[in-house]
Amino acid sequence: MTSTGLVYMMTPALACFYGGLVENKNFLNQLFLSIVCMAIIPVQWCLFGYSFAFGPGNSVFGSFEYSLQRKAAFITVYGENIDNIETSSISTFALVAYQCSFAILTPALISGSVVGRMKLIPYMIFIFLWTTLCYDLMARWIIFHGGWLYKMGVVDFAGGLVVHLSSGISGVVAAIILGSRAHFDPDDETTSQTNHPFTILGTGLLWVGWMGFNGGFASLAIVNTNVSAASSMTIWMILDIIIGKSRGQNSSIIYLRGLCSAVVVGLVVITPAAGFVQPGYALLMGFIGGFIVYLFLAGKKRFYRVDDTLDVFSCHGLGGLIGTILTGLFCQKDVNRHVNNGAFYGNPIQLWYQLIGILVTCSYSAVCTAVILLSMHFTIGIRIDREDQVRGLDNLTHGVIE
Repeated sequence: MTSTGLVYMMTPALACFYGGLVENKNFLNQLFLSIVCMAIIPVQWCLFGYSFAFGPGNSVFGSFEYSLQRKAAFITVYGENIDNIETSSISTFALVAYQCSFAILTPALISGSVVGRMKLIPYMIFIFLWTTLCYDLMARWIIFHGGWLYKMGVVDFAGGLVVHLSSGISGVVAAIILGSRAHFDPDDETTSQTNHPFTILGTGLLWVGWMGFNGGFASLAIVNTNVSAASSMTIWMILDIIIGKSRGQNSSIIYLRGLCSAVVVGLVVITPAAGFVQPGYALLMGFIGGFIVYLFLAGKKRFYRVDDTLDVFSCHGLGGLIGTILTGLFCQKDVNRHVNNGAFYGNPIQLWYQLIGILVTCSYSAVCTAVILLSMHFTIGIRIDREDQVRGLDNLTHGVIE
């Protein structure tokens, strides 16, 4: 339950992180896009979300049998057994609450891709439908012990696929469908209107919350989580200095926005492997993830001109993909008996399982997002008018007087 509280904290932490990165005119709106998930998703989770993900059913779909938590007091973890004798000792409610905190955070991540241009009511409908049609099913396939990808052998310790890759892919698809913001210029790196203290605060709270996100399962995961985040920050600072010198800068410049992103990248990369690898591999994974994402962000304006405003795909999508692949290389049965050895320990098939998990997650998340958003686009409309975008959504949707 402590870990549940920490993961719940991550959603307002994400609001601070994202809010500090947007223009002042959209600051309150960005906070709202994250916080509103804490209202909508627990309702969905109680109604039928938990039952869809972890209730009785088959390896693909759940059921309505545990809707409204009707039998939650009588079932054990993952709904596998019934115990009518000693309900006070059964941990199902801990699982319900813990998994709900993940379900809240995941659609909130997508909000970073649609900054300043999506209508409120369509956004709220979207996160409800996306959680129902995409997240719940992905959680069943990969996290639930009876899920078809889980039984195949795909491993995801705490959400590299289910949380980060799915939200990263969905974010970039949403950004493409919505189109760019008014006055969007991918070559403009100006950040004068951002609030760096807010971003740093959000980063720190996310890091602490990740101790519950990964560490709710194992103490090893806490060590690996910290090591990966720290190593990603380290390589990010080194690259900032090297590239700055190559551009002829007289003094070393380390950008705070990038450093905060480095923390998130390191945390994301280790998430699918946190309880399956040795700390030395966590160190290496943080370096690799930070290095690749840094280079991707440095060169994206040349080949990736989608208005993914807060780099949800770069940090969460690409980070989750890298971490999932590296999990297939470094996971070790001696570390955790619930996982098979990876390719570096004589079991190359594990890497292929991870690639299958990536393929399924990317394709299914993209299709779900496109179907939901295009359906609303051609019916109720999803995009804010250009003039209102220029004014800012704080004034338009939250009654802030200029």
